[in-house]
Amino acid sequence: MMNIFKTVFFLFVAGAIGGFVSGIAVWALGQAGITPALGFNMVPDPDFRWMSGRMFASGLWGIIFLIPIYRNSPVLKGAVLGILPWLSSILIVFPYKMHIGFFGLGLGMATPLWTLFFGCLWGVAGMVFLAKVRPQLK
Repeated sequence: MMNIFKTVFFLFVAGAIGGFVSGIAVWALGQAGITPALGFNMVPDPDFRWMSGRMFASGLWGIIFLIPIYRNSPVLKGAVLGILPWLSSILIVFPYKMHIGFFGLGLGMATPLWTLFFGCLWGVAGMVFLAKVRPQLK
């Protein structure tokens, strides 16, 4: 039973780390003017509330790292699994929670591509962490 709790803990931490890494990337690229110049107008203020909410939700998504694909490639596995939370964002969160339309087009025409990039970055960061601390979860 302790192994299950330990595994769930590491999955949550991996997801949260992915949320932190992708959150910093969203902020940094926005602050630098890169994403707004390329059609994604989200420049969040990385305050505690925004980052903790992002990390908590991302931690919950960490459970998908158990999906048994690409066991020998944490980077590929993370990038592919990052598509699932991305789909949730563009089809549920953006239109119904943030009210910025399907695919988040209210933030710019390139929003679907940028958010896909950030979703894949989330998955890669989480899987690389897991590969380092829990090799059996690859």
